[in-house]
Amino acid sequence: MQSDANVRVKRLSAQDQADLDALSAQRRAEERKSDQTRQTARDVALEVEALRQRIIDISKRQGVSEQRAAIYRAKLETLNLQEADITRRLTAERSTQSKLLSALQIYSRNPPPALLINPRKANDAVLAAIIMRAITPELEKRTQGLVQENAQLVNVRRQAALQNEALFISESEVSSQRREIEGLIKEKMSLEDQLLQQADRMDANVVTMKAREDRVRGNLPLRGMLGTESSRLNQPVVGEKVRDFGQVGGQANAPGGAPSSRGVYYTAQPGSQVTAPAEGEVEYAGPLASYGQVVILGIGNNYHIVLTGIGRIYVDKGQTVGRGEPVGRMPNLSDKKTVLYMELRKGEDPVNPANMVPVSGK
Repeated sequence: MQSDANVRVKRLSAQDQADLDALSAQRRAEERKSDQTRQTARDVALEVEALRQRIIDISKRQGVSEQRAAIYRAKLETLNLQEADITRRLTAERSTQSKLLSALQIYSRNPPPALLINPRKANDAVLAAIIMRAITPELEKRTQGLVQENAQLVNVRRQAALQNEALFISESEVSSQRREIEGLIKEKMSLEDQLLQQADRMDANVVTMKAREDRVRGNLPLRGMLGTESSRLNQPVVGEKVRDFGQVGGQANAPGGAPSSRGVYYTAQPGSQVTAPAEGEVEYAGPLASYGQVVILGIGNNYHIVLTGIGRIYVDKGQTVGRGEPVGRMPNLSDKKTVLYMELRKGEDPVNPANMVPVSGK
C-alpha cells in the first residue's frame, strides 16, 4: 500500500466521480467473474484429485490380482510337473503290464498238448494260468487308479488355466479402466488450465482497472515501481507480500535472536500462475523433501532463485525460461489463499531479492 508521501491526491469533478464509479463497478464485476472462474477450476481440480484416488484404488486391486495370478501360475507349473511325472509312470506301468500280460496270455491261449510235454512244462502252464488270473485284477486296478489320478490332475489343471484366464481378462479390464481414467484426468487438467488462464486474464484486467482508478483519483506514484528494471526480480505471483526478507514475525530486523526470513513470502489466489522472476535455466523442478514442488532457477553470476509452495510445475530441468514466463501454478484444491516462498541465493548464502541483482552477466 502506498504512503501519503508517495502519492498526489486531487479533488474529483462530478464527471470524474461518475467515471470512477463506473470503472469501480466494472472492476468489481470482473473480480466476481474471476472468482467464479477460479471456483469452477477448483471444482475441476477436486474432480482430478478424486480420479487420481480412483487410480490408486485400481492399482491396489491390480496388485492383489497380480499376486493371485502369480500364485495360480506357480500352482499351474506344479501341476504340469506332476502331470508329466504321472504320464511317465503311467506309460512305464502300461509297458510293463503289457509285456507281462502278453507272456501270460501265451500260456493261457496256446498251452502245449498234454501228451507231448513233460509234467514240468504242464505245471508251468497251470501255474502261469493261476498267476494270470490272480494278478490281472490287481494290474487293472493299478492301471485304473493311475488313469483316474491323471484325469483328476488334468481337470485341476484345466480349472487353474480357466481361472488364470479369468484373472488375465480381469487385469485387462483394470488396465483399460485405468487408461480411461488417465485420459479423463488429462482432459480435466487441460480444462482447469484453460479456466485458470481465463481467470489470470481477468485478474490482469482488474489490475489495469485499479491503475486507471488511481489515475482518476490522482494517486500517481512519484517514483518508478520496484522491479521494473531488468536488474531487479519480478514478483513471481500476483498477490500480496506478507513477509519480507529479514523479517521475524512480520518485523524486519527484529531483536531477540529469533531466526529471520531467508526469503520473501507471498499470498496468492489458489491456482494462480507462477512466473519466472528473471531469465534463467531450470536447474531443478519437482518435489523436494518437505518443501513440496520446487523450482530452482540459475540466473547467472552464481545467483539462484528458489520457488516453493507450487502446486503444479510446467518446466523441466535444463529448460531456459524468460522473465515472466510461466513455470507453474499454485495449489488449487482449497478456497483458502496459498503461500509462495521465493529465496534468492548467491552461492549458498541468501540475499535480499529487493536489491539490485546483476543477472545475465550485467
